[in-house]
Amino acid sequence: MGHGTHTLSTAGGSFVPGANYGGLANGTARGMAPKARVVAYKVMWPNLLPSGSSGSDADIMAAYESAMDDNVDIINLSMGTPATDYIVDAIAISSFHAMKNGILTVAAASNDGPVPGSVTNVAPWLLTVAASSIDRAFYCDVILGNNYKIKGIAAHDIFVETANKVYPIITGADARIASANINNASYCQEGTLDAEKVKGKIVVCYKTLSHGISDEETKKSDLIREIEGVGMLLTKEEGKVYDISTEEHVIPTATLSYNDSKTLYAYISSTRTPTATITLPTTSLEIKPAPVMADFSSRGPNAISPSILKPDVTAPGVNILGAHPPEIANSSFLLGSGTSMAAPHMAGIAALIKKLHPDWTSAAIKSAIMTTANPLDSNGMPILDYDQVTKASPFAYGAGHVRPNLAMDPGLVYDMNPNDYLNFLCAHMHKSTISEAFSKQHSYECPPSLNILDFNYPSITIPEFTGQAIVTRTLKNVAQPSTYIPRIEAPQGISIVVEPKTLVFSNKDQNITFKLVFTADVNHLPNDYVFGSLIWSDAKHVVRSPIVVKAKKK
Repeated sequence: MGHGTHTLSTAGGSFVPGANYGGLANGTARGMAPKARVVAYKVMWPNLLPSGSSGSDADIMAAYESAMDDNVDIINLSMGTPATDYIVDAIAISSFHAMKNGILTVAAASNDGPVPGSVTNVAPWLLTVAASSIDRAFYCDVILGNNYKIKGIAAHDIFVETANKVYPIITGADARIASANINNASYCQEGTLDAEKVKGKIVVCYKTLSHGISDEETKKSDLIREIEGVGMLLTKEEGKVYDISTEEHVIPTATLSYNDSKTLYAYISSTRTPTATITLPTTSLEIKPAPVMADFSSRGPNAISPSILKPDVTAPGVNILGAHPPEIANSSFLLGSGTSMAAPHMAGIAALIKKLHPDWTSAAIKSAIMTTANPLDSNGMPILDYDQVTKASPFAYGAGHVRPNLAMDPGLVYDMNPNDYLNFLCAHMHKSTISEAFSKQHSYECPPSLNILDFNYPSITIPEFTGQAIVTRTLKNVAQPSTYIPRIEAPQGISIVVEPKTLVFSNKDQNITFKLVFTADVNHLPNDYVFGSLIWSDAKHVVRSPIVVKAKKK
């Protein structure tokens, strides 16, 4: 239904001048790696389930086999299934074999946020991507009959004929049919509005409070157009937090803030003949704050492996302009929101890194992206959550917002090979051998002793901290000889000591192991997770790892 076209164009689409959505966001579009060779393997099919599209494990695994046979460099996986144990997870198994073949899979974190623990695609050999906003937005003016002007968020086509004209206003509650529940009509739910009352009017509807990707508002504007309404104003209620994505509407539509919603209702109450004009939308750039985490973006902690922070990073995933088959829509370009829009941004970046460093493992590419990511927004302030008031946590954005240029030259990487991941599975499953699903022709013999805290992941997570812990990591120099010194932002109430105090790399590809010693009185720690970071720097490179700790109290 166009999802594959949209994501593929985001990852590797060629330069296309004059790309726009109904006149909005006009300019030259391109994917992250516009000169990449791209190929699509179809695994999703419509109407296999009553809920819509679905794909079978067999289709997923067959696509991976084809991709490996074709010697691809990077796989973008803009889909996901509920998190499940790796041994029965077709994506985890398939992507493990891709990793053994030197292929990094970049996967969507899923769109079930902001529920804690909702993140999917949590295997450590995957690069799991959250979704956040960009600094572009679309606005229109709502000019009331008393000449008061309100600014609204809009995404209707600039060629909509009923824009820029004065029309009567009616609320959903006043436009309801006699048998309709007044609350349902206030939200303009299907079957609640009287066509005679709506005809030729702008309808005022409460915005539906929905987490996850939703098409509730576009359904409303479709319905209002069907019964000959000419516009829609979506209002917000006090104390409720709404998503930050923009829906695409077939009639002039504006989403108002809570304060502007109050102004609108006060005006409607002040006159017997309320009217309004909804202007054509315009594109605004350099919107701040940005990025802001999307409400729909799935959150950690990792339900399968709590010692692995997921998602890994965040990337643009709100109102992304991408290619779309024109036979499915009126335009060849549509706006899309979701972690499935964020993942192909990251896949294109990973492809560029692979081109620049063809000898790097998938773990090295992943590390380069994670350790150069930024937990701060474009103002240098902490990334905000979707309410644009609360500070987001690493369970929303992982290591932070991707910075592609820095990822090309990370200085140091946390590298791993397939046996490191097999050892992780040994520790995760508490088994002496790992099955053929991961080790191919024979069972893998696990080492006699393993500490999952020593798994060489670019982030550091201690989900059951008892007051003392030692974490070991190894860094590989992928730049010129240099000396790195550490800087620690310790989580609240925890002391962290780094040994050694400096890392002196005299050669490229040299590995140095260090350890972090954590100590605290767990009974004085917060009950929930606390966050910090470790930064290694040589004045040119900044290699940052998020730290996540939760106390296990006695």
